[in-house]
Parts: sequence; C-alpha cells; structure tokens
Amino acid sequence: MNSAFLSDLWSDLRKNTTPLEILSRIIATILMVLLIFLVFKLIQAAVSKGLKGRISDQRAFMVRKGIKYTGMTLAVLFVFRNLGIDMSAILGAAGVAGIVFGFAAQTSMSSLISGFFLLSEKPFQVGDAIKVEDIAGVVLSVDFLSVKIRTYDNLFVRIPNETIIKSNLTTITRFPIRRLDLAFSVAYKEDLERVRDLLFALARENIYALDNPAPFFGIDKFDSSGIAIIFCLWFEKSNFWNLKNSIIISIKESFAKKSIEIPYQKIDITINQDGIGNSEECFNE
Repeated sequence: MNSAFLSDLWSDLRKNTTPLEILSRIIATILMVLLIFLVFKLIQAAVSKGLKGRISDQRAFMVRKGIKYTGMTLAVLFVFRNLGIDMSAILGAAGVAGIVFGFAAQTSMSSLISGFFLLSEKPFQVGDAIKVEDIAGVVLSVDFLSVKIRTYDNLFVRIPNETIIKSNLTTITRFPIRRLDLAFSVAYKEDLERVRDLLFALARENIYALDNPAPFFGIDKFDSSGIAIIFCLWFEKSNFWNLKNSIIISIKESFAKKSIEIPYQKIDITINQDGIGNSEECFNE
C-alpha cells in the first residue's frame, strides 16, 4: 500500500470523529477481535472433540484450518466495519493484487487443488508410512499445499500436493498385514523337499510370522549357481524388521546345522611359474 492509500484510510477513520471517539472505537475493536478469536478457538476445540475417531486425522485438520481462517476473515471484516473504513478502496486494491498474485501463485493453486483431490481419494492418513518416488517416511501432516513427512533417518521433508498427485505413491502401511519375500538359492545337490520342510518349521517357530495367510514356498528357476527359491511370510505391518532380521538369522543358522549349502560366487586364482596370476569366476556346485 502506498502513502496516498494509507492517507485515505486515515481520513475515513477521522471523518466526523473526535480523537476520544477514535480511541474508544479502537479499544472496542481490539476487544471484539479478541472475543471473535476466543469464540472460534472454542469452536475449534469442540469440533475437534466431536470429530475425533469419526473422520481421518487429515480431514479433521482441514476442518480446524477452515474454522480458523473463517474466524480470521470475520475479524478483519469487523475491524474495517467498526472503524468506518471505506471497503471500496480496499476491495479495489485487493482485486488488482489478486490478479497479480494469481499469476505468481499458479503452482500454489495447483497444489491447493491437488490437496482437495488427496482428501477425496484418501490414499493415506497421518501416521501412515508412504513412499513417493525415492522418498519414504511417516506422514506428519496433510496441509492445504503440501504433505510433510519424517523419513526413516529422521529428516523432515515437505512434498507439494501437486507432486504427489503426479507421482507413483505407495502407502506402505495401508493394510494391517504385509508380506515379506525372501529370495535365495540352494546348491543343486540339496533335497528341495527337505529345504521346504525346514523353512516351514522356522516360520512356525517365529513369533512374528503369521499362520494365516500361510507361508509360501516356491521354486523360481535354475540359476547359474544353484536353484533359486522364493519364500514368503505374512506379518503385522509394525513387525517388518523384527521378522526380517529374525527369520534370516534363523535360516542361516539352521542351514549351517543341517549342512544345507547356499551357493555364492567366488574367484579362483592360479599362479603360473612365471609369477603371473590368472583368475576366473566360478560357483559352488
């Protein structure tokens, strides 16, 4: 706002008004604004309590934001009205500023519209673990313009809503259970039925593996170093690392005890009489 605009506002305020009346009006306006904020704060608290458990956290957050901005708008309108300020000048300036701001904020408007799509689709909620392209973490908040997440290495990342709409999104914790897929090989000489029975026994003994759905044992292919196996286990979504670490340790220890060989790539080096070494890659059979 330039000095001429502020001068016009001050002239509107002083028109047919004594300094004492101006002071009285300002004090009354401040008290009324505080009352408006207090009333809308109480409304926010009451609505939040009433909606708790009935709608998702992000929808409740958007409702609280809507109530807050409504209160702020009413407070501003009351200030101008109570002080007798001519609204036409302000609205005219706001119209021009709005056009300029609209061109400058196209990205923000796109993110705002994308935020409404996220609310309607509900692909995730606060507390879910999500992955957007190569960024993964836990959702902290879903705002009008962006989604804020905490990555697994405790970094704060803000992702614009527009980016989420345009990207491949994976909600890791959408469903209560998940499946862990383990892929490894055993040597060609091993008895595959014996390997299968041992893996099922380890799954039954593991406290993090679910019995229903049952584990799955599959023979993938004949690989260059052995027979490729896929072993799948179901678990509650919060036990990912507990299951993965414990079952891998159990498989390694049990295979060692039962002399079941997991083939691995190795390098043989041959030293000639002239001291020159030759190497070639080979695999345990």
